[in-house]
Amino acid sequence: MQNLERGELHSQYHQYEGMRLNKNLYNVLGTLVIPSLTILTSKDIDMLLQQNIVLRVEDVEDVTILHLVNSAILEVKDIFHMARYADKIPFDVILEKVVPVVLDMSNHPDFAHILTHLRRHEEYIYTHSIGVALLSKIIGMNGGYQGSQLISLITSGFLHDIGKSKIPSHILNKPGKLTREEFEIIKKHTIHGYELIRNSSGFAEEHAYVALQHHEREDGSGYPFGLKGNEIDQRSKMVAVADVFHAMISKRVYKNSIPFYQVLQEMSQFAYGALEPAITLTFMKRFMDLLIGNSVLLSNGHEGKIIMVSAHDPVNPIVEVNGMFIDLSKVKTITLDKIL
Repeated sequence: MQNLERGELHSQYHQYEGMRLNKNLYNVLGTLVIPSLTILTSKDIDMLLQQNIVLRVEDVEDVTILHLVNSAILEVKDIFHMARYADKIPFDVILEKVVPVVLDMSNHPDFAHILTHLRRHEEYIYTHSIGVALLSKIIGMNGGYQGSQLISLITSGFLHDIGKSKIPSHILNKPGKLTREEFEIIKKHTIHGYELIRNSSGFAEEHAYVALQHHEREDGSGYPFGLKGNEIDQRSKMVAVADVFHAMISKRVYKNSIPFYQVLQEMSQFAYGALEPAITLTFMKRFMDLLIGNSVLLSNGHEGKIIMVSAHDPVNPIVEVNGMFIDLSKVKTITLDKIL
């Protein structure tokens, strides 16, 4: 390493960003710095450089977005199948296979593109579980969650809809409007999920409560019990925000995905009624921050790039279009249409 100039080494290491480690990396004291199977981020690369840890091309492997998404979907299918036919959820599988993949996806440099792949996939019931787990991680980190507390929230987000494994597929996948009776059956997925988790070993009480309460609303308009405000578990409020947001941006059998600007506007409105305001608004700011540098399509048909996001108005960022900067908080005639 001493034979390389610092700038050259920095460039060499950063070419590995977004790739996955195939070995544990230790510092000179023998302390584990980055474990095997981690998707390397820019922060990880800088840490390796600071600690003079050798990173070689044979230490990493390319991991495509599609590979991450497909491997996660296969795990979800198996878990839903077991829940449906065996009335059990495999805790060890979730902890050892699902959570690490979700963490890999959340640390991937193309996080926004992963969400795009998820929302376009036809098997919504499975991709939604992954998407909510991913977004729950963002919300949890905003709330100061770390370590096992954050892992538990990701698990809760992943399992929030596990009760739908007990709902007949012809109702779940119905292309038209549900009848009142069908909607009552759908609503029971919260109870089914609670019971499935409670009857499976390894899970904490909070996982069951999130499955039960993620459709409760601040104003009492939710189900199954019509709880309000402080009556709702805090983690259920977090997952509810992730659930609503991901459902809105996703294509489903009975509707297309909602234009991005409309999602942002409606989430802002929900923050002052149905959803917990602080969680919702903080999440929206953080999500928009993750999109800085991403290309977007504007409502006027032009393509641009998100440059800056304001804490006071995160849904209307500053966008660069052909070298010109447009502040969407001031130009009310243009909105974000979609992420490219």
